Amino acid sequence: MNRPVALIPLALLLAAVAAGLLWHFGDVRSQKGVVSVATGEAVNIGGPFSLIDQNGTRRTEKDFSGKYMLVFFGYTFCPDVCPTTLSVISAALDKVGPDAEKIVPIFISVDPKRDRPEVLKPYLAAFGPRFVGLTGTDQEVADAAKAYRVYYQAHAEEGENYAVDHSGVVYLMSPSGQFLANYSLETSPDAMAADLKKHLLAAR
Repeated sequence: MNRPVALIPLALLLAAVAAGLLWHFGDVRSQKGVVSVATGEAVNIGGPFSLIDQNGTRRTEKDFSGKYMLVFFGYTFCPDVCPTTLSVISAALDKVGPDAEKIVPIFISVDPKRDRPEVLKPYLAAFGPRFVGLTGTDQEVADAAKAYRVYYQAHAEEGENYAVDHSGVVYLMSPSGQFLANYSLETSPDAMAADLKKHLLAAR
């Protein structure tokens, strides 16, 4: 008689786990190619942050007011996704041409324990002089990630060479700090450059 009732907590637990997994993986897998929003459409992504750049200077979102921001969260020990994405961003900005000066590519570390400014500086230099690298305390990074709806989780149990799971989306923010578009791991330099040019042209 009580068996169906006893199964209810288990069913609820499984549903909660399934929902969590869908949020975790769906954050990246549901974002394919280029996704833009229509003019005037409000999307609640982005917001204030206060972090330290690769030169040891504290930076906030206000420092980039008037510029487009390409925001990507990752970490320097990332074996594949991060260097590939940063290379795509760099190549896309090269394809944009002189107007790329209106865009600031920003790399926010989700591994502040290892990614100190002196680590970020040489790492990002390999992808060109445009990049701004940002790190901070655990709480400062968590606050920035929350504003951009970014998931990340370090595998501390793996020891010093631990990996960090994280979302792989690149966000394009307007000069006023509003979300404009996002680019997935599948976005090519050509596709990203074409979309960036579209937004720059629309603002003229």
